[in-house]
Amino acid sequence: MLRPVSGQQRSDRVAREGPIALGLLLCLGAWAPPTGSQTEAPVPPAEAGDEFGQVPRDPDDASFMSPPNNQLGQWSAGRDRPITRGFDDDHRVQLTAVPTYAAFRVPFIGRGSTPLRGGGVGLELDIRMLRWLFLRVHASHTVHPVFEETGFDADANEVVLFANGGLVHATNTGGSIVYALDIGRFVPRVDVGAGLLFVRSPTAAQPGQWGAECRQGGVCDLGLSCSADDLCTPTPAPELHAGIGLDVLLGQRWAVGLSLRYYALLQALAQLPVYVHGSVRLSVRF
Repeated sequence: MLRPVSGQQRSDRVAREGPIALGLLLCLGAWAPPTGSQTEAPVPPAEAGDEFGQVPRDPDDASFMSPPNNQLGQWSAGRDRPITRGFDDDHRVQLTAVPTYAAFRVPFIGRGSTPLRGGGVGLELDIRMLRWLFLRVHASHTVHPVFEETGFDADANEVVLFANGGLVHATNTGGSIVYALDIGRFVPRVDVGAGLLFVRSPTAAQPGQWGAECRQGGVCDLGLSCSADDLCTPTPAPELHAGIGLDVLLGQRWAVGLSLRYYALLQALAQLPVYVHGSVRLSVRF
C-alpha cells in the first residue's frame, strides 16, 4: 500500500543520499578511459660506443671470444708472422754422420759362404742441384771380425789351416745422385751412384789370399788382384750402389733417419749384393 511522501521527507532523503551519489560519480570519472590520444614518451638515443660491446641481434655478428677457446687472436698487431714452415727441407747443404751395420754377402777363400757381419761409420755430404735433386759424396769404413778357420785332413791325419783370424777392413768412397721428395716433415730419399771399394783381409794361409800366390787362372780373394809377380795384392774394386732412406726433420736444421744401400762389383755383377749397408742417419742442414 503506497503512502504519500511529503516535501519535507524528500528533502531529508536527498540530503542523506546526495554525498554518496557524488562520491560514486567521482570514482567512475577517475576510472574511465581517456577521451583524447595519449603521446608516448620519446626513447632516449643509444649511447655511442664500441659496436662489439653492444648485444648483437644476429649471433654471427658477435665478437670473437678470447683465445685459446678455438678463436682467433694469437697474432698481435705488431708481431711479425713467420714465412717459413716449421718443417722445411729448403737447404743448400746437408752433412750426415752415418753409424752403419755392414755385411759381406760373398764368400771369402777358406771361410765358407757365411756372411761377414760388422759395423762402422760413414760421412755424407749432400749439395743441392735442383729443388729435388742432390749431388752426394760419401766415405765409410767398416770392420768385420773373422775367426781362424781350420779343417782336418784325413789323408795327412792333421789339422789344416784354411784362413787366419783377425779383421776384414772395408773402405768405400764414391758419389751418387740423390732424389729427395719433400713432403713436409718426412723426406724420402733415393740414391744411385758409383765408387771404389777397398778390402783388406788377414794375412794369407793359402793361395789366393792376401800376399800369397795367385790361384789357377789368376783368382784372388775379394779386394785383391793377381799382379805381374803372380801374387795377390790389394786393388780397389769399382762398384755400383743404390739405396733408399727416410729422414725425419727436427725443425729447421736437424734431421734423423734410416737408410739401406746395396753394392755390386763391376767385375761380378751377377753376384748381387756383394756388400750391404744398414745405417742410422744424423744430419745437420745449412
